[in-house]
Amino acid sequence: MKKFYASTLVFGMMFSSVVFGQTDKQLSSENLNFQQKQNILSQVINTPVVLDHQSKLPTVCDSLTGSTAAGNSFSGNMFDIDVVSAVTLETFSVSVDAGTWNIAIFYKTGTFIGSETSATGWSFLDSAQVTSTTTGAGAFYKVPVSLNLPLAAGTYAFYVTATDAGATFNYTNGTVVGDTLSYDTYLTIKQGNGGSYPFGVTFSPRVFNGRVHYCLTTAGIEENSSLPTVELFPNPASQSVSVDLSAFTGNKVTVSILNTLGQRLQATTLTANGVTPLDLNGYASGLYFVQVEMNGKTSTSKLAIK
Repeated sequence: MKKFYASTLVFGMMFSSVVFGQTDKQLSSENLNFQQKQNILSQVINTPVVLDHQSKLPTVCDSLTGSTAAGNSFSGNMFDIDVVSAVTLETFSVSVDAGTWNIAIFYKTGTFIGSETSATGWSFLDSAQVTSTTTGAGAFYKVPVSLNLPLAAGTYAFYVTATDAGATFNYTNGTVVGDTLSYDTYLTIKQGNGGSYPFGVTFSPRVFNGRVHYCLTTAGIEENSSLPTVELFPNPASQSVSVDLSAFTGNKVTVSILNTLGQRLQATTLTANGVTPLDLNGYASGLYFVQVEMNGKTSTSKLAIK
C-alpha cells in the first residue's frame, strides 16, 4: 500500500541533521507527586470503550509511520488522526530511549485541541511495557496490546505516553498543530503536542515518532479454496494486473475486482485460456480483491494497487 508524506513534514529526513538545544524534558520544571497524578487521572472516563473483539470477518492489516527524526523528547505525544475509511486500530509503535517503560494509550472522539491539560473526556484504552535497546532516532518498538478499536470515518485524538518517571519518549519539533504529518488511503496523522505525564502536553507543535497499526475489515468477502488459487502478477500492481487462469482453461469464468466493502468494481465473463490482463487505470492505491467465479464457486485473491 502506498504511503504518502506531506511536504511540510518530509522534513522527517531533514531534521536528522538539525542540531536541537535542550529537549522539552530538560526544560520542564514540572514534577508532580503521586497524588497529584492520581487526581488528574481520576477525570479519565471509567466506562470501558466498546472494543471489537468478536469480529470474525477476514482482515488485512497495515501501518502508517509518523516521523523517524527524533531530536526532542518528554513523556509522550498527543495528536489527531483523521480516519478516511473505516478501520480497526490495533496498537502503536513508539520511539523510546534504552530501558523498559510502561506506555499508556488514551483516546477521545474529536480533536485533542483544548484537551492538552485535561483528562476530562478521554478514555483509557490499554497499557503495556516496552523494552528499548536503543537511544535516539531510528528504532520503533511496538506496544504489545491488541486494542481492536473500531473507528468510523472522522477525527479522533490519541495520547500515547510513557508513565514512568525518567522515561524518554522521542518526538520531533513540528511546524503547525493540525497540519498533516503523513497519510495513506485510510488514515491521516496530524501534527500535535508533546509534554509531561499525565496530561501536561503543552509543548507545541510536536510530531509523533512511531507507527499507527490498523486493520481493514473486508466485509462481504471471503477467501476460500473451493476453487484453485488464482495467481496475480505483478502484485502490488499499478496500471494493470495479469490473472493466471490456467487452472480453469476451457471453462467459462467471471473475473471481478472488488473493494474492501465487497462492492464489485468491474467484472468480465470469458472462457479461460491462460493469462488474462485487467485494466487498473483510475483505481486509487489500496487493497482490492480479484475474484474468479465458476459454476457458483469462487476463488478470491488479495490485490494491492500502488
